[in-house]
Amino acid sequence: MIIKEPDEIKYSIPKSEQSANTFFHFMDKYKFLKEIIKDKKLYPRYCKEDFSLLNLDFKQIRIAMKCFCDIPLHKVDSHRKVYGDYCIGLTKNWGIKNGLQPVIYYNPNSGIAQSIKKSFDAAIRYSENDENLDEVAEIINTTLKYLKCINGKDFKTNKMKDFTDEKEWRFVPNLDNQVGFEEVIIDSKIINNIDIVESYNREIKKYDDYCLKFEYYDIKYIFVKTSKQRDSLIKLILKCNEDDSVKYRLISCIKVWQEVRGDF
Repeated sequence: MIIKEPDEIKYSIPKSEQSANTFFHFMDKYKFLKEIIKDKKLYPRYCKEDFSLLNLDFKQIRIAMKCFCDIPLHKVDSHRKVYGDYCIGLTKNWGIKNGLQPVIYYNPNSGIAQSIKKSFDAAIRYSENDENLDEVAEIINTTLKYLKCINGKDFKTNKMKDFTDEKEWRFVPNLDNQVGFEEVIIDSKIINNIDIVESYNREIKKYDDYCLKFEYYDIKYIFVKTSKQRDSLIKLILKCNEDDSVKYRLISCIKVWQEVRGDF
């Protein structure tokens, strides 16, 4: 039986000459990769971001999101060392169709940074009594979810970093009243309380509307650290309730980093 891919989306995504034509998501534990493959879902988690250079009413926030990059594979080593040896690569058509958005990297000395601060201050002061400014507040809130300073201290390595190197794209779900909390957290008591943050992450996983779904034909690459993990993943895939042609295609996507080193 021949498995056909779905009709192409209505608009055409041109091939990139500078970026990878794949969205890569890296992780540091093999069990996370197995969960993603088994469930055919990527679950957003709350990540901490630094906004101290914008001089807003808060210095750090947590945003519910799932992060990807489109770094070409021959340049991905430094990224992998920070974010982990396990990776799933999905088509750009899939990512664009599902609302992935490139991060807006801002220079704190630029006009856009000053405009964001002014708009934020105005919205905080007056939005309660002004419908127009209430809309501005919503725009600023949405913008904050995709903002990142061009450089700063990396929370993972505790070292200074040029964040534009990450070529980051984000998926940020629109959380509603079902979960009882927002996709952006500014309360410092919650931001720094890992137990509370993890409880929020677990709650989000209960709702299909907040996760990123994919089909196996959306996958281009699966990277693991060792050949034993590849064998383990093959066994998992062979147990999937899919046609054999789908399973074999998925197995062909699996790569072991050490075996492909120098090929990209």
